[in-house]
Amino acid sequence: PSVCERVLPRVAAGELVAGFGLTEPDAGSDLGMVATRAEKHGSRWRIRGAKTFISNAGVADLYTLLARTSGELGDGGKGSLTMFLVRGDAKGLSTRRFEVTSPHPIGDVLLEDVEVPDEERIGAVGGGLEVALGTLGRFRTSVAAAANGFARRALDESLVRTSTRQQFGKPLAAFQGLAFDLAEMDTRLRAAELLVEEAADTVDRGERAVEEVARAKLFSTENASWVCDRAVQHFGGLGVVRGSIVEQLWRDVRALRIYEGTSEIQKLILSRALVARAAGK
Repeated sequence: PSVCERVLPRVAAGELVAGFGLTEPDAGSDLGMVATRAEKHGSRWRIRGAKTFISNAGVADLYTLLARTSGELGDGGKGSLTMFLVRGDAKGLSTRRFEVTSPHPIGDVLLEDVEVPDEERIGAVGGGLEVALGTLGRFRTSVAAAANGFARRALDESLVRTSTRQQFGKPLAAFQGLAFDLAEMDTRLRAAELLVEEAADTVDRGERAVEEVARAKLFSTENASWVCDRAVQHFGGLGVVRGSIVEQLWRDVRALRIYEGTSEIQKLILSRALVARAAGK
């Protein structure tokens, strides 16, 4: 069986925790700048480099890790990058955790001549960019769905707050300005949910879903930030009390506009596709 067939069922069953080793200090949106290098020695690969902003750093049982197997920095990555499965307890691998606004296990993954057998290479040599982009397509859809979950909870909290909080002898929801807020929050959230459904359905059918995923990721994460911000406003002073639900939502949702491709990258993907279609390409 392939490395994916051996490992994925255990990841899906929750028996193994995985991390995605893509980002580097000088390689964020531009994967052509990946500097971590893998060199072949007989039937094994030796990997040296550093990854950063890796979720589950320090707790992952394994990492899918992108490394350069040929070419030079800035070459775009096509044909020069390869994906590997690296065990979390591999000799030469160390991690360094750091804190972010939305607390969760994240940090650096450092590799000092980490050896990986060739059978734990994922895909073809030089095919790593395609593997990474395909993975990001699925991740971006799940990030968009998560953003909608944040927004849904924020809207639910706002509905309770504005229906029960009395000012000037009536509930906040009786004031037109706040009532219009609730209507817009609901409408925008439903639009975001439909975009995620479209993206997920396209991915599930095995079709090319670059545009659908970019739209879902862009709109859902940007909208969730707006919805959570409105919820904070509806709670007034309580909305900025550290640890309150809407404060946590507002703080935690911010990172989703960056993770798995920034909003700006999604706009770039979409605009290029639109211009190419208009030109008949």
